[in-house]
Amino acid sequence: MTEYDLFSMGRGCYRDAVIGSSQTNDDAVADECQTEPIESSSAACQFPDSVSETQHETEKPLQASDSTEQLLPFLRSAGSVILGILGLQQQHKAPPEFNIPAPLGKKGVITQSLILYHPGILEGRAVTATAYRDADGMVLAAYGPSDLQENALAAMGCLCVWDLSSPAMPAKVLLSEGCPTACTFLAAPGRGDLVLAGMQEGGLCLWDCEEAGSRASSCSIDGASMHCQRPTFSSECHGSPGMAGAVVSVAVLPHPPLQPGEQSRAGLKKTGLLALTEWGNVSLWSVHVLASGECSGAGGADAGLSIGGRVGLLLLTASLAMGRGLHAGMQAPTPGHAASSAHTQLPYELERRAAVLSLPPTSMDQYLVGLDSAQTVGGSLYGEAYVPTEWQLEDKMESSLIRQYALRSQTQVTCISFSPFMADVWVAGHTGGIMAVYSLTSSRPMLVMQAGEQDIIAVTWSPTKPSLVMALNSHSQLILLHINSQTCQPKVYDFVNTTSSSKGTKAAITMFVRPCKALSETLQQEKQMMVIAFDNGYIECCLLQPTLTSTQHHEEEKTRKILKIQSLLRSL
Repeated sequence: MTEYDLFSMGRGCYRDAVIGSSQTNDDAVADECQTEPIESSSAACQFPDSVSETQHETEKPLQASDSTEQLLPFLRSAGSVILGILGLQQQHKAPPEFNIPAPLGKKGVITQSLILYHPGILEGRAVTATAYRDADGMVLAAYGPSDLQENALAAMGCLCVWDLSSPAMPAKVLLSEGCPTACTFLAAPGRGDLVLAGMQEGGLCLWDCEEAGSRASSCSIDGASMHCQRPTFSSECHGSPGMAGAVVSVAVLPHPPLQPGEQSRAGLKKTGLLALTEWGNVSLWSVHVLASGECSGAGGADAGLSIGGRVGLLLLTASLAMGRGLHAGMQAPTPGHAASSAHTQLPYELERRAAVLSLPPTSMDQYLVGLDSAQTVGGSLYGEAYVPTEWQLEDKMESSLIRQYALRSQTQVTCISFSPFMADVWVAGHTGGIMAVYSLTSSRPMLVMQAGEQDIIAVTWSPTKPSLVMALNSHSQLILLHINSQTCQPKVYDFVNTTSSSKGTKAAITMFVRPCKALSETLQQEKQMMVIAFDNGYIECCLLQPTLTSTQHHEEEKTRKILKIQSLLRSL
């Protein structure tokens, strides 16, 4: 046995010796140790200690993440000033280019259009929901998993934030483990770029788009590298009983108007939102921004935050399903639970489905929920809902099928839109092609009509024309309802997406109409944009014809009179 063997085995005179390692690897030891000093350097910057203390300036090393969080509000407010001092002006976004002329069958409705689609990301994905941000004209779209792609992201859902000035690629790609079914933009104190999505699996996911870029993973799709961000917060860890079933609708609660002395505290107001599941469960949430010292504790408590995330949701109240016992409708059991004998009704009542949640512009704490059996019910965040609390479709003039109670239970309210001119008037779309106009002051519909037999999947009241209601059915047909005469006959246009070259069907999924501010400021005239999303991943943004946006003299007063006449005729 050699001397080296004794040393390596730790025997003999080497019994108490410790086997070490060296950087030269002469003794065939795999481990290495650092023997030379590491070069290091420190950097310093000048920033206010907090947003409220801007009088003193201190120098601290730029090492902790707290420094970045304190710098962000400062840079947002002083960024334009710094660019002006340096002689660098911010580049204004180019107006969107609607470069696709309208086909012959659509010229009565639109003039031009543009397409939002990226084959590498969206091939085989269906659009499930859309939203719009009026401040900068951003379009948010939610997509389900792909059945055609063969990459690591195919089984995941995603959300894309589209900038109309550069429609070739989405500005942001947000990934989700499940399938998003509802989405909206959010804003919170110190956080102006938040995205919320309701999931098919029953939960809410939140993305903070102002997070540091290092927290977004880089994905390669078709040879192109792009940043894909995962959720900052997920409510799945809460296991709330009020979130049973898929989330079908989300709505952001408006801030109450400021009092004369509250301008300085405007940024401190909380942001609240409502979430509705398919079984009628309504839950109230609040957006919560964690302080710098709370991040580590939140991660240890498994509060649903990702590592380094600072924005989350707090569940304030969770109600039970609406629609059972209409005046106390928050006490209904979800399907699968035994109902008490005092509330036992027809069997289909145990499976009440909800599809849409809407907030009346006249109240800060009331909301409407569209259910099956052609019924809309009202709820309240605090106390009891205002009377009436139920709006029922009972048409005596046009459709005899709705009179039958069993068949009426199969008619579902699918969409709701309030008039921007008559705050107490709203229109509801139903399955079977039925549209009904209601008032918050009466449970009876003011106007009911049927445009075909296809389900109405989206409805919107024109933002500039008081007498125009636009709807979209499941066969990609656009319905224009002009409430300008006693007949009020709707016009139907085919809007099948013909510019698509991808596989799969081309049925429409959703629609909304908003003023296109970026184009209106450039052309010095009012322009309205209609956005239609399809189940093959395509989103078509169309400019409406001027005849559909211009307002006639006393048009609002005439519309009110016609609705009153129609309501009186129905009561006879």
